[in-house]
Amino acid sequence: MGWTSNDYEHEGWVAAIAPDGRLSGSSTGAGILFHGITGHYEPAGEFHPDEEIIPHDLIMSWRGACTCGWQGEVWERVLTQSEADFDARKEYCPPGEGAFVSERVEDAVQDEWMIHIAPSEAILGVEAAAKEHRQAAHRLDKTVAAAKAAGASWTDIGRAAGISRQAAHERWADR
Repeated sequence: MGWTSNDYEHEGWVAAIAPDGRLSGSSTGAGILFHGITGHYEPAGEFHPDEEIIPHDLIMSWRGACTCGWQGEVWERVLTQSEADFDARKEYCPPGEGAFVSERVEDAVQDEWMIHIAPSEAILGVEAAAKEHRQAAHRLDKTVAAAKAAGASWTDIGRAAGISRQAAHERWADR
């Protein structure tokens, strides 16, 4: 499962790390899919000709990944519950089972990814506010022109706009 930013510029996920350092994109029942053919692992087949399957038991770590290239901190796989330590980024994943992190670790990775995308998410807010500002300025210009055409004075227009008569005249007289 992955996450997408509001601007669709970033998609994040928990990526399994292959023994050779490659990051996964998805998985199958037989193992985790990794882009690239090394010849050391089973080819993924005709639907994924440029990928190979690495067995779940060979996956010993995970990290957050994003389509932009960002990578989070590594989570280490441990094979006994006594070694598991969330604060030390050690996740218990028993041998013979799928190499998938717990929901708690996935949530922690998503939190890291959200920090990564926070600047672009904030920029979306700035863009939206700037657009609203331009639209409001256009509406104000049109309503001032209509008020002036209806006979309103610059004093009344300035008061309504929260500025002086002179400022209102300087701003809208030539429009």
